[in-house]
Amino acid sequence: MQRALLTVFVLTGLACAPAQAQQADAANPNATPEPAEDISGATAETAAVKLPPPILDPAFGAYQRGYFLEAFGLALEKAEQGDAPSQTLVGQILYQGEGMEKNYRQAADWFRLAAKSGDPQAKFALGMMHLRGHGVIPDKAIAAQMFREAGQTGHADALYNLALLFLEGEVVDRNVGVAAAYLRRSALAGHAQAQYALGGAFDEGAGVARDESVAAEWYQKAAEQGLADAQIDLATMLFEGRGIEQDQKAAAGWFLRAANAGNPVAQSRIARLMATGSGIERNQIEAGKWHLISRRSGLEDAWLTDWFKDLTDDEKSAAFDLSQSWQ
Repeated sequence: MQRALLTVFVLTGLACAPAQAQQADAANPNATPEPAEDISGATAETAAVKLPPPILDPAFGAYQRGYFLEAFGLALEKAEQGDAPSQTLVGQILYQGEGMEKNYRQAADWFRLAAKSGDPQAKFALGMMHLRGHGVIPDKAIAAQMFREAGQTGHADALYNLALLFLEGEVVDRNVGVAAAYLRRSALAGHAQAQYALGGAFDEGAGVARDESVAAEWYQKAAEQGLADAQIDLATMLFEGRGIEQDQKAAAGWFLRAANAGNPVAQSRIARLMATGSGIERNQIEAGKWHLISRRSGLEDAWLTDWFKDLTDDEKSAAFDLSQSWQ
């Protein structure tokens, strides 16, 4: 089973679309933000958080088409007039160095202006910069406050990262139940990593009552978004019939999907299934290919190594050729 509850922070897209400006409460980030929800019986089918659809203007349209300099010029004009989403977009372009040299300090200045106007995307971006020390003094307490304020508007990335801070317990009191509640809100908004982590919480009984069937539902939602770790855990549950009806064919399909995405664990698992014909047609050469690819990534499997030795020279050669041509 892959470890789901990881305290790893990921800086994701800072300003792909204008966010709705909403003034948020600036509470003490060291306090429990709100009572943890009892989500023991919650399923992945609970109604998702509804956010208002973005209204694209010319600057954001140009940005999404990859015309970064045009987008910057259009956004800068409105940003200088106090438009918060445009200020966030200017900050994004400066932060990423899209069409120009990166400038973290200037990006932080623009994010700060937009955050003061209540733009949740700017608050999230500023929180990540304080988390990483990009253009600002590293300060996880400020990051937590920014994530909380952005999260109050339903910002999925902010809610996810706030959950991780509650799991870490460095600048806020560690509280797995509160973390799980934030993960649920982020997961309902469609955040794949949050869906996977929430699945792990139900799988392990971390902050919620253990429920393997609910874990499988959340793993599947994250797997359908292409998250390889979730695909592996879902495949494992399908193969074993744990928390979900046993379906070894479906399990093999998920392992193969993750293997094709480059995950060494999945590559090793599908190699075993192909070698034994479990849930998928037996194919010694394909199995050998996946075994060699996973080994190339540094993953060793003693059973597969012994099995591969018993292949004929022609089978080994064919498997090797396929592994070399695989991208």
